[in-house]
Amino acid sequence: MDKHKQWTRREAVAGAIAAAGAITILPSRALGRAGFLSPNDKANIAFIGIGNFGGAALNELSTQNIVALCDVDWRTPEQLGGRPNNDIASMRVKKYPQAKVFDDFRIMLDEMDKQIDAVVVSTADHTHALASILAINRGKHTFCEKPLAHDVAEVRAMMAAASRHPHLNTQTGTQGHASEDVRNIVEWVQDGAIGTVKEVHVFQASQRPRASTPSSTGSPQAGPQGAPRGDRMSPYAQIAHVNDVVPVPPEVKWDLWVGPAPMRNYNPMYLPLRWRNWLDFGTGILGDHGPHFIDPVFWALGMGFPDSIEAVTDPEYDPAANAQTFPRMSRVEYKFPAKDRRPAFTMTWFSGDPPPLPPGWDAAVDFPDGGGVIYGTKGSIVYGPVYSSPVSTSKQVWLLPKELDMSYKRPAKTLPRGTTNWMEWIEAAKAGKQSSATWAYGGPLTQICLLGDIAIRNKGVLLEYDAKKGRFKNSEAANAMLSRKARTGWALPG
Repeated sequence: MDKHKQWTRREAVAGAIAAAGAITILPSRALGRAGFLSPNDKANIAFIGIGNFGGAALNELSTQNIVALCDVDWRTPEQLGGRPNNDIASMRVKKYPQAKVFDDFRIMLDEMDKQIDAVVVSTADHTHALASILAINRGKHTFCEKPLAHDVAEVRAMMAAASRHPHLNTQTGTQGHASEDVRNIVEWVQDGAIGTVKEVHVFQASQRPRASTPSSTGSPQAGPQGAPRGDRMSPYAQIAHVNDVVPVPPEVKWDLWVGPAPMRNYNPMYLPLRWRNWLDFGTGILGDHGPHFIDPVFWALGMGFPDSIEAVTDPEYDPAANAQTFPRMSRVEYKFPAKDRRPAFTMTWFSGDPPPLPPGWDAAVDFPDGGGVIYGTKGSIVYGPVYSSPVSTSKQVWLLPKELDMSYKRPAKTLPRGTTNWMEWIEAAKAGKQSSATWAYGGPLTQICLLGDIAIRNKGVLLEYDAKKGRFKNSEAANAMLSRKARTGWALPG
């Protein structure tokens, strides 16, 4: 018997019965028929990336069988300067002693293939696509955190992979999609609560408080390993330290963390959770928060793709000289054409740059740091950071002006409620159905954000987009940013 094999209780019982000469029917996964689950089965789930939101996914799916855990940073809280334990892989793994532990998700998928029904991908953005496509190509229901991928070509590859496996269920990790707030927004807009939508503002005025948020000082300070810390320098000052030689902690599997990105020296200014602003690894604040905050509008209006995109940034950001990071501040204007009976409208993304207060907002009340405003001919809907909205109750949606809020008769609730984004995914997989934020849905949503990132890197240029061809009409420089070549050994499967 393979000493590494992880047996579920059901398999152990079935084996005992078979040894006694009885006839039994094993679950389909025990026969290697990947993708087919009974509603009464507990799914065997593997997790790739178990810190931060990977840990949140573990908590949400703890009613299932947790069979494998993969991460590349196994440092302790002490090594990470007292980072909260619930964010750290080395602490998370202790809660699931039955799970087999891996550094390399490719090895995990090879060794555990027949024992895995489903996979959750919560790595840094730049490894989302490869991990997800390898999983679904092996017949696994696959959940991938937002943004689905690092570049547009990767998103399209993920959508194509999902379309080749229609019996498998996928999900995009936009947690608020399952919330009461988002579903209220969609139903109210489609009911005509604010009339015809003419303009949308989505924004993250400031980053969420976290250890990785850069301060205003440009002077490096020592981190846990004695190297300059990215969270103690301005975003642009960090660039001077890209070529610093810093010893790699043995608990960090640096080659695996870099994955398909170009190799560079290890530096604690990248991880944990300090990679989002770096072009090689992250997708900036628009890629991070955009999928959450654009989601209600995308769903309510059936947005499609824009005709044009144009961005402005803080004056210090020079993309010709800075091939390393996203800017501190950006504003991106998208023009969406008319579609079906919906007229054309404009959507503007604000990052580090608060949008104007909507008419009717009480100036004495704190405006959300992140969220959106949907402007219609009758009024507006304001919402906060819906990724934190609960499933069962409304938390942060406001209808303006006050008179409209008081007079508007809420419509019947037509969208399903009652389960989280994670549980919707796995329960739909068991029922042989598709969930509401599949990659077919989350793919275009993610692309809208990534197209905005391209506009940011071409600041001041009005980019014209051809949705049918999936290319910009007037900029080969922008088209070159739709994809990138992966590092040798890390290319997406054909």
